[in-house]
Order: sequence, then C-alpha cells, then structure tokens
Amino acid sequence: MTPPATAGTWVALWRTARPHQWVKNAFVAVPLVFAGPELHATGRLDTTVALRTLAAVVAFCFASSAVYGLNDLADATADRQHAVKRLRPIAAGTLPVAMARRGVGAALVLAALLGVPAGPAFLGWLGVYFTVNLAYSGGLKRIAWVDAGMVASGFLLRVVAGGEAAGVHLSFWLIACTGLLALYLALGKRKHELLTSTDNHRAALATYRTGHLNQALGLLAAITVLTYLGYTLDETTVDRFHTRLLPWTVPFAVFGLWQYAMLLEDVDTAHSPTERMLRSVPFLANLAAWGVAVVAILYSQLGGGR
Repeated sequence: MTPPATAGTWVALWRTARPHQWVKNAFVAVPLVFAGPELHATGRLDTTVALRTLAAVVAFCFASSAVYGLNDLADATADRQHAVKRLRPIAAGTLPVAMARRGVGAALVLAALLGVPAGPAFLGWLGVYFTVNLAYSGGLKRIAWVDAGMVASGFLLRVVAGGEAAGVHLSFWLIACTGLLALYLALGKRKHELLTSTDNHRAALATYRTGHLNQALGLLAAITVLTYLGYTLDETTVDRFHTRLLPWTVPFAVFGLWQYAMLLEDVDTAHSPTERMLRSVPFLANLAAWGVAVVAILYSQLGGGR
C-alpha cells in the first residue's frame, strides 16, 4: 500500500512541475497580440477569444509540466551525476516515482480538459506537442542537433496551437521567426552545457563541438533578426496594422539575442542560461520595453491611418 503523501512530497511534486518555466507558455498568446484588426477592430479584445486563449495557455502549463515529469523520470539516473540536476526531486529521492507518475497523469488530464474550450484543432496540436516530447524522451534527445530541433519545435507548436485557439491566421514570417528564435535558444543551452559539463551527463553532448555551435548561433542570430525585420516590413503586416513603425522594434530583438549570447559565456555556474535569462534585469527590462513598444505601435493605429 502506498503511504500517504506528506507536505514535503507535495512540495517536491510542485518543484517537478517547474512552475517557473510556465513563462514559456506565453508563446501560446503570441498570435493574439499579432491578431490585428479582425479581433481588435472595436479597440477591445473579444472576450470569448481571450478566454479561449487563456484556457490554451493554462492547458500548455499542465502539458509542459507533464513533460518535465516524464523527462525527470527518464533521466533520474543521469541527473544524479549532474551538479545541479541531482537536486531535482526525483533524482534526489524526495519525490517517490509512483507519485511522480500519478502527477504526470493528472497533469495530462487537466491539460486535455482545459484545452476543450480552445477547440478540437487546438487539442490536436496539444497532442502533437506531447507526442513530440515523448519521442524526445524516448531516444531522440540522444542525437546531437536533432535534440535541439525537438526542443525548438515545442515553442513553434505553442504558437501554432495558440493561433488555432484564437482563430488567427499566422504569417509565414511570424512562424519562421518563432522557429529560428527557439532553435537559437536551444542550441545556446547546448553550448552552455558543453562548456560547463565535466561528465557528459547528456549523451548528445559528446557529438557537439563548441566551434560548430558558435557558427550556428551566429548564423541563427543574423537570420532571426532579418526574418523579424522582414515581418515588420512585409506589406501584409503594414496593411493589417496600418503602420510602418514596427521596424523601430528591431533593436530590442538585437539586444535580446546579444544578452542571451553573453549569458552563454558565463561558465561559472551550471544553471541553465534560460533560467538565468529570466532573472536578468537587463534582459527582462528589454523584453518589457519591446512588448510595450509593439503593443503601442500596433494598437494605437487601429483607429487611424498610417
């Protein structure tokens, strides 16, 4: 008979859910921001669409937590050899495997239930997201470059699923920019792991080379900026929002990519650069400034001309 869960066990389950990583699910709401006049013509967001998007974001929070739980279950042995990951509840033994499995199952059920208001198409993409992560945990994470591509696909799937939840047609430029940015972040994380790891706890790291990663990151940064610039200059974007001011937000993108690159060079800590990025005051201030600038430019123009 399984012993009753203690307060410490519930805390361990909460830590395994990684609530601090839920900020990544803001990508689900990106299509809503760039929806344009079709959803904001009156200057107000349609309440039904807003609620569907909110349900979609929360559904991805539970789905992503289920994925973290599965990864921790699969990686427990390897995590015990890592300076930081050995402290994860499953690896440390503070969260029983049986309860971790039940937590994963409960998170999946909640994700599916919350995804119902967002529509069947959204549920389909949510299923694709989970399936991709199952394949990742099942072996693809051991293949260099493929593993980073799988991680990046998670962000892209969030945006596509969010578009379905909001009923928004996504621009090619927006999809491409999301995919490129996600791949940049994923490869950056692999570079940092390669620089800080002494035991190759991740099988794919044995195949990565710092020089190759530097080349790929430099190329991705340039293409990501050019793709975002292409989106801001595209006549479809201009016609949708009635403004040619969006290119002024490109410097924010450049600064954000540069800040992340600087974090990758800090090899004094084994903490993930994405985690430290979310604690970096310059990075967060720049992100907030970009968001304010984008919203101000896009929606101050809805009632007027160019």
